[in-house]
Amino acid sequence: MDGGLSFMKRGEKLDNKTLLIIIGAVLAFVLLIPVINLMSGKKGGSLLRMPGIFTQTITPGPPKDSLAEVPSAYTNNVVLRIPILMYHHVGPLPGKPDALRKDLTVSSEDFEMQLAWLKAQGYESITLSDLQLFFQKKFSMPSKPVIFTFDDGYDDVFAYAQPLLKKYGFKGSYAIITQFPGITMGTNTYASWHQIKGAVKDGAEIVSHTQDHFDGTDKKYSDSFILQNYTDSIKDIKNNLGNNTTVLIYPYGHYNAHLIDLAKKAGFEMGVTTNFGKSVGLNNLMEVPRVRVHGHETMETFQKLINE
Repeated sequence: MDGGLSFMKRGEKLDNKTLLIIIGAVLAFVLLIPVINLMSGKKGGSLLRMPGIFTQTITPGPPKDSLAEVPSAYTNNVVLRIPILMYHHVGPLPGKPDALRKDLTVSSEDFEMQLAWLKAQGYESITLSDLQLFFQKKFSMPSKPVIFTFDDGYDDVFAYAQPLLKKYGFKGSYAIITQFPGITMGTNTYASWHQIKGAVKDGAEIVSHTQDHFDGTDKKYSDSFILQNYTDSIKDIKNNLGNNTTVLIYPYGHYNAHLIDLAKKAGFEMGVTTNFGKSVGLNNLMEVPRVRVHGHETMETFQKLINE
């Protein structure tokens, strides 16, 4: 058989039994390819390939070098990669600021450059509540989502960050210490409920940062105090804004398993930390990580934070 089974001598013929054995061996090898790949422990979804055979890949989750590209493709794995940016102050520094205040304050100019770059890259902002709804299959995620979070409820973020967010078509999620609106402590002035209501009208989301920014991991606080504080912070937001929230941003980023249980009892369904990361899933909705933006951040380092 010329050009066929070249190991045969010219003129030889295969009997049916031998031909069936050869065909069976070839089929067995082809069918074993995916099994060999899985047993080898290879990651990233690559399969041993033969031209025209097994073009499908197995993808265990979103690739590490992309941020929520077509995130709906990963709903079965319940993992989403998304930059949740963490800010505290936006605007000018006060007189004689200490090192901490400098680190927590992003200038209006730098903040606008960050927004402009994100817009040019095709990012669309969503809220923390939108993220919750996504995992409930009630929200259609954009291909390049980003979340802007602002801790503590300082008046400068409402005076400087909120107008810039609106200018670029973005919206923010503000964590309010619900007994602090309108008061001043040292160099920190907290936004009034009137300012907060104005941001809500522009599409801002308001979530809880507790009533008084207490550290729940400190053993001096009883369970009854913690539960009451959590519950009343939700009521404060409801009474002043008419909105419900099921999102808690932990003060100082401090939390533990017991605090998570208490937060759930109070009615929270999402807990946001200061831990660095971009992967969010159903298994860590009470331990959501973020990306901290520092006051000294250059555009180059900001872009690396987003892209890494």
